[in-house]
Amino acid sequence: MPAYLIHLNNTSEHGYPAWDIGAVGKCHHDRELFAQQIGINLIKGFRYRWDDEPHDVLSARLDGLLGGLKKDDLVFVHWPFSSFQSQNWCQMLIDRIHQFGASLIFIIDDIASWRDLPALPATLTAAELASYRQTMPYTLEIHFLSQADGLIVHSENMATRLQQQAQLTKTPLTPNIAIYGPSGYACEYFQPRRELGQGLDYAGAFLKAQFLSQLPADFKINAYGDDSDQLKLRDHANVTLYPHADPEAIAQELKGSFGLVWDSTSYPQVTGRLGEYEQYNTPAKFPMYLAADEPVVIWSKSPLAAFVEKNGLGLTIDTLDQLPGKIAALNNQQYTEMLNNVQHISGLIRNGYYLKKAYLDVIGMIKDHAYQPQ
Repeated sequence: MPAYLIHLNNTSEHGYPAWDIGAVGKCHHDRELFAQQIGINLIKGFRYRWDDEPHDVLSARLDGLLGGLKKDDLVFVHWPFSSFQSQNWCQMLIDRIHQFGASLIFIIDDIASWRDLPALPATLTAAELASYRQTMPYTLEIHFLSQADGLIVHSENMATRLQQQAQLTKTPLTPNIAIYGPSGYACEYFQPRRELGQGLDYAGAFLKAQFLSQLPADFKINAYGDDSDQLKLRDHANVTLYPHADPEAIAQELKGSFGLVWDSTSYPQVTGRLGEYEQYNTPAKFPMYLAADEPVVIWSKSPLAAFVEKNGLGLTIDTLDQLPGKIAALNNQQYTEMLNNVQHISGLIRNGYYLKKAYLDVIGMIKDHAYQPQ
């Protein structure tokens, strides 16, 4: 029962696709690395865009990509599909995998429509439901995802909302859904042990992080990201700016006592669609901080909040203005206990335990109808 993961590249040069686009390249790279470590092989293909590609040309191309498949094989595919690929390419890929008698599993990176459109309404009139079903981003994503034999998603919250969306659009969704939760971050970490009082780390897009400037002037913040002419954070004495670091190096660069996982358009509450999206996803920052043996600060409504609290990995807060007081209330012994707890988990993060478990869970669900993930 061989298993494969499709890897697409659009250049003959050395490097990795989307490596320079935020955390996208690193996340995909690590998922593929961890998959290979448990015996899932890569199928490598070329990434391109040809919206009106003739059927026979596309068919021959996909035969070349998938020609080695056999009945009962498993094929993992990153979701969403690359923007290089046409909808026709996506649909024929799905069809061809099933024609070989293989199973298709999507590994969810993002649900793109949730980042751009409002959340599911609690109640809908008949007219509103009809309009909702015509909303292209929602229906297009469910159209493709519903054809999978298995899904690997970020959280139980994400799985529940996907199932609700499928019910609204009357599109059945597979019950074979595995959760990767904390995710993983491949790196070797070899820095000295952290200490309390080293400040708060924030790694990400500065233009989305103006909320940092609203924290008290004596609250130390280390910000790592892309400096730009539009940046206002440089005007604040509490923020020390560090240049963008390669995803393979950033874990060694983090200098703080805590890593902040936060997305909001305002201070102190979480607002904005990307902020609301944090109720469903695993931000790439989360495993990155833990891989660097760093306790985290996370929104209490995040699906990862329970994981942090149960394992004693940091602080959960409702609003950002709670943070200075919570950190000030910690003593060295309490922080040392947090560091010890983080070091129990960080090796699992660096070695991809949670992602590997999700791969194996979804395989078990598809192949063994009595399988119960633990």
